[in-house]
Amino acid sequence: MRGAWAVARLDLAVWRRSPWAVLAAIVPALGMFVLVKVLTLSVTVQPVALVIDDPGPEAQVLSRLIEDDIESYQLFVTNAKHAQQLLDRQRVGAVIVIPKGFDDAVARGHAVVDYTLNNIDIDFSDDIRRSIDRSVAEFDAPQLGASVEGRAGGHGLVVPNPYRIDIAEHDLRKTDVPFETYQVLPVLLLLVLSTGMLGAALLGSRDVERGTIVFLRQTPLRRSAFVAGRLLGALLAAGSIVVPSVAYLTYKRVVHPPHGHWPPFLAVLLATAVFAAALGVLLGAALRRSTTVALAGVTLASYLFFLGGGFTTIAFLPSWLQALSRLVPTRYGIDGMRQSLFYPDLIGVPGDLIALVGFALVALAASAVLLGRSVR
Repeated sequence: MRGAWAVARLDLAVWRRSPWAVLAAIVPALGMFVLVKVLTLSVTVQPVALVIDDPGPEAQVLSRLIEDDIESYQLFVTNAKHAQQLLDRQRVGAVIVIPKGFDDAVARGHAVVDYTLNNIDIDFSDDIRRSIDRSVAEFDAPQLGASVEGRAGGHGLVVPNPYRIDIAEHDLRKTDVPFETYQVLPVLLLLVLSTGMLGAALLGSRDVERGTIVFLRQTPLRRSAFVAGRLLGALLAAGSIVVPSVAYLTYKRVVHPPHGHWPPFLAVLLATAVFAAALGVLLGAALRRSTTVALAGVTLASYLFFLGGGFTTIAFLPSWLQALSRLVPTRYGIDGMRQSLFYPDLIGVPGDLIALVGFALVALAASAVLLGRSVR
């Protein structure tokens, strides 16, 4: 044990004195985080013009509902002429019009809301459509009471239902998870993966390039102690970056698991880190050159990130990709992290942990054999 600890301390010291290695491990996750931030901004700032041609109270209620729905667009209230100019110049993605006579039409049960949409991008267009539908539904559903809010004696009043919309909502959990928060977790897992993998891999290639592998072969250190020390050193190197990151995300309440969910969340992180360190040891022992190791490590981490569902939910992928993802360990890491943070139960987390531990054990066994042979 003392020998393994000595190797781990030495590797950690070397890691801290290798700024380029640290940078190579951080850059993939940092770049992905910047991309997530840019995507978050683009999702919520689609410009949309709102024209209110009816000054009545019902029109004002609906306009407030549309203005308050800021998840899918950035709204500009203007007149019809200016709105058409903005649409023609592609300065806005859509124009929503609450027409003149809207209040009277509501009373007769024939109210309409018009909108003109630039359907050049189906993703953004669908976001705008859903947002408008949601605002109209909130206005119209009698049990939500939006259209009688503020009326004297309005409680219990059955109002006209011009769109024939009804809603029965029973919230089982808090579902309002911002896109940025939802995507930060895969980025955190990518950070664990890249730091653990590149940390161990670059330490292994350094032994070969600098000739220290010859010295290690002549020491009385047991092969098992060296392998354990290299793995422990890689874990400590990854922890020196990941632990402060998790602490910061916890402080910002991005990482805020429900009561009792911290242990499984941390277990998923630890299992992923062990897998990454073992995979890094395997790469370092097999490739032996730092440039090759860095390129292979970053490429492999990126593939594991994307195939594991880093950018989307696995269930949304084609069936053949869903089947392929069963062989990707990061799928279980991402699923386990999301379940432990965003849901009140831990359904599926034990299975995710078992799969992660299984992948980690296979990687540990392979790395121990290959690294052990290199120091004979």
